[in-house]
Amino acid sequence: MTARGKSVKPVRVHEDVELHRARVLLACRSLDRSGPPGEASGCVSIRSGEALVISTGGMDGESPGADPDAVLIDPEEGLPLLGESAWPPPGTPVHLAIHRRVPGGGAVIHTREPTTVSLAELVAAAPSTGATVLRVAPDRRVMPGRDEVAGLEMLMGLSGHEAAVLFDGRGVFTWGRSPDEALSKLERIRTLGRTLAPTAPVGPEETEGKTW
Repeated sequence: MTARGKSVKPVRVHEDVELHRARVLLACRSLDRSGPPGEASGCVSIRSGEALVISTGGMDGESPGADPDAVLIDPEEGLPLLGESAWPPPGTPVHLAIHRRVPGGGAVIHTREPTTVSLAELVAAAPSTGATVLRVAPDRRVMPGRDEVAGLEMLMGLSGHEAAVLFDGRGVFTWGRSPDEALSKLERIRTLGRTLAPTAPVGPEETEGKTW
């Protein structure tokens, strides 16, 4: 049930919800610093009681010039709770599905930064690295929200010390008990990807004047 696009369902919110908002925005700044200057890097969500706090604004590519904000949303419908002025980002259904399907996953990080997506592609193609990247190509007929994000039913079966979701080849999601842990896992995926990246061949102009 909604009122002007807002959830009116009773949702228990943690007493430290304002602290949770601040933690989301702090994690956003850390995520933004990891990508190229001026590019939207993604968004962050954490649990706050039964609700979720998720970043929006310039961090998810919808309004690249906007400052990031944090909005409190219903964990089932993904709609803002009454009293919230911001609107959740387009990637919200995937955040919700990961939060529901990963026990203890208190925080979810999402980045659309192209280099990170390319590095995650390399890790996904080399499962022997000890990390598992689940590729999800969503069914366009599946409606967003709740558990109707095609492919994420395999989350519980992921193996490996590190795990991530590569969503539709355009975004990488990691999770953890805290934003710091989720960011650390994202950096681990990047590091593994760099070790797998092919070395550029040495051209004739680079060998001139060198003694072998």
